[in-house]
Amino acid sequence: MADHEPHFDPHSADMAAQAATETIALEVRDLNLAFGERQILCDISFQVPEGEALAIIGQSGSGKSTILKLILRLLVPDSGEIVIRGENISQLTFQEVLQVRQGLGMVFQASALFDSLSVYENVAYPIREHRDMSEDEIEERVRHSLELVDLELEEFAWRLPAQLSGGQRKRVGIARAIADQPSILLYDEPTSGLDPVTSRTIVKMIKRLQTELEVTSIVVTHDVIAVKHFANMVAMLKDCEIVFYGTPAEMIASQNPHVREFVE
Repeated sequence: MADHEPHFDPHSADMAAQAATETIALEVRDLNLAFGERQILCDISFQVPEGEALAIIGQSGSGKSTILKLILRLLVPDSGEIVIRGENISQLTFQEVLQVRQGLGMVFQASALFDSLSVYENVAYPIREHRDMSEDEIEERVRHSLELVDLELEEFAWRLPAQLSGGQRKRVGIARAIADQPSILLYDEPTSGLDPVTSRTIVKMIKRLQTELEVTSIVVTHDVIAVKHFANMVAMLKDCEIVFYGTPAEMIASQNPHVREFVE
């Protein structure tokens, strides 16, 4: 490993003490992944305690979004483990993985809304897929999910994604992610492509949802300012490794040249 601040070791004494006092929602252990001869992730390890937020930062192509795909098991690592609520998903069958995914909410970078479906049907989609609920119950869940992202059902329900602003599409994407009441939320570049004012609104929303819904959050982002507002811990990827792991304050104060270059 290159010369940099000590990287995160989930087996250290400090982490063992933390694990004894906190419930770990998600743990990544010694994750390795290569596409052909290109190494994407090298010995990646971290833990995210229940109800906390981890920001994963780094340059484009550093493997940040790949980690989210591995957590969702859209990709399978070459080696290593991903443990969600004590369950090693690499040992599960496809059907068992589908059950685990119900506890995960994914907010995609481009929102990934269904263009032909209304806002209402987009948000209702995961509920219909995973729950046996009446239409009245679905409507109430959709209404509540939209209210949590500051959108009114009566105003937005039957709009199509093309009729929404970028910030509104992002909010609907978040509403869809929380509609099935997941315990872990995964965000892929939630402020990408948004103006500064809208970005700050989305960041405040991420923080508020973490508190109100008591969810665990993993946020892939380039937005250093956003990280300072919502993250408990920050992991920085560089050349397929974690080259920094610490609090946002430690990130800002770090003299690690990779961190300084990114922050500045």
